[in-house]
Amino acid sequence: MTERIATVGFALALLAPLVGCVPTAKYDQALAASAQLTGERDEARTALDALGIELESAESMAAAEKERADAFETLVGQLKVHEDALRGQLATLQEQVAALSARGSRERKKKAALEKMLAALQQSAEDAQAQATASQERIAALQDEAARLAAEKARLEAEKAALEEKTAEYDALVEGLQAEIEAGQITITELQGKLTVQMSNAILFDSGSIQVKAEGIEALNKVAGVLAGVTSRRISVEGHTDNVPVRAGASYGDNWGLSAMRASTVVTLLTNAGVDPLNIAAVGFGEHRPVASNEDADGRAANRRTEIVLVPRLGSSEAGTETETETETE
Repeated sequence: MTERIATVGFALALLAPLVGCVPTAKYDQALAASAQLTGERDEARTALDALGIELESAESMAAAEKERADAFETLVGQLKVHEDALRGQLATLQEQVAALSARGSRERKKKAALEKMLAALQQSAEDAQAQATASQERIAALQDEAARLAAEKARLEAEKAALEEKTAEYDALVEGLQAEIEAGQITITELQGKLTVQMSNAILFDSGSIQVKAEGIEALNKVAGVLAGVTSRRISVEGHTDNVPVRAGASYGDNWGLSAMRASTVVTLLTNAGVDPLNIAAVGFGEHRPVASNEDADGRAANRRTEIVLVPRLGSSEAGTETETETETE
């Protein structure tokens, strides 16, 4: 990690004459952001490994429960054979008791002994039936447990796949935009499944303009290279401004209109670069969602930004039907 930070510092030192006088604070923030992003990626990979171990454990438990269920099924079969044999003996003894009853008093002792044996056999048959019932209940419980383990396995596999996809998108964006991230022009965050690429308007637009600058087009093309393959998330391009009123006579009228037109311009560039137009929307928030105070120049600069937000879809039926964010720019 130390070697990586030293390398990044050396690269930034070489770029310093190109980017002009960059405040030391922003330089330090860029280094900290790079280190944080690397840590977040490592944490995501560690979580992925943990899910793999948990999945293997669930599969092992399911196999063991299957073996136990098979053993109980074999036992039930054996008890059924024994029960049938006992019922045959019981029928034979009942026939003998009937015959002895006709012989009279001299056969009563023998009859009593046989009746006692018959009672014992009946008890044995009842005990065998009880054992068979208990075994069947145990088999049913084992089958339920196997079904639960199978469902848990499916859930873990789905979580693993989602984490792999999220990590791949995050890593691709960080790798493709490393220079812009280190320069403090772009930040990438992942929170509760919501991936946000925040771009300073300093890299995208001149003051009051809705035309994207050359360096902004280059950065957006890099972003589009990743977003073009995204199908499991819906993409929202959100424009933000400071609270300084727009110049008189501007075609967009106010900051809200300016932010919406800038977001729309970014969407056009992204779709022209390969992003699915059915999976992306433009939203303008104007000055109404600041991330810093508008009382000083640094705060206003932070508020002048464009955010590309990726949110997981709730279900496949959402594709092509999402109008919730799109109506905000109407």
